Amino acid sequence: MFDAAGKVAGLFGISREITERKRSEVEIRRLNGDLEQRVAERNAELRAANIELEKLAFALTHNLNAPLRAIGSFAQLLAATEAGQRDAKATNYLEQILQANRSAVMLIDGILALLRCTRGELRRETIDVSALSKRLLDAHRTAEPQRPVAGDIQPGLSVPGDAAMLAVAMAQLIDNAWKFTRGKSDACVRVFAGEVDGHAGICVADNGAGFDMAHGGRLFQPFERLHRQDEFPGIGIGLATVQRIIDRHGGEIHAVAEPGVGATFCFSLPQGQQR
Repeated sequence: MFDAAGKVAGLFGISREITERKRSEVEIRRLNGDLEQRVAERNAELRAANIELEKLAFALTHNLNAPLRAIGSFAQLLAATEAGQRDAKATNYLEQILQANRSAVMLIDGILALLRCTRGELRRETIDVSALSKRLLDAHRTAEPQRPVAGDIQPGLSVPGDAAMLAVAMAQLIDNAWKFTRGKSDACVRVFAGEVDGHAGICVADNGAGFDMAHGGRLFQPFERLHRQDEFPGIGIGLATVQRIIDRHGGEIHAVAEPGVGATFCFSLPQGQQR
């Protein structure tokens, strides 16, 4: 307050006791720090546990390979050497052994591929998806020249990511498209630019068997299959591998399909994220 001459005559103000508030703020900061530390420790423990589980799975599947292949080799030798000395029942039993062995070896190989595909450091570079897709389709045409499958690959497609991992992912998607168009006289595999939840992405589509979207939740689960083995052989590990690779890049993948019409798989790889 000032007097008539403009000099300070007095002061007044309002004060509040904020000691408790400050103590609460300090306590909240301490609790948040403790929580962040516990979360970091729990995440580290979870990562360590996952690494140990992967190592165990890798060791088990790797060590199972040798005895399984030995069983298959001796069964084949038995089939070759005893062909004229077996009755129909024994021949059937032997074929069942060989078929089970082939399935087990495929399963082990699939698990090993799933484990290997995301091991190690993720390296980012620009991948020419158009050129990669053409090479993959050409390889299928060389292996099955009797199948007239049209290829429609959009030029200039590229994504940032790990070259080895994305080569595996694209191979699995194109393998599926090639496989599920079997029996179609006008079979076609397309690779084109699309989007996933508003993000630019890559799509692989076919006009093959497709599937019912009601069962789409099982699509990327290991060993889940939406078609019978006698229709389209496989072990159900391919799409699980793709999903794991895309997730490792911090991306997203989804699928749309209709039975008898075909399926389209689209994935996006956001910049600057990895897991």
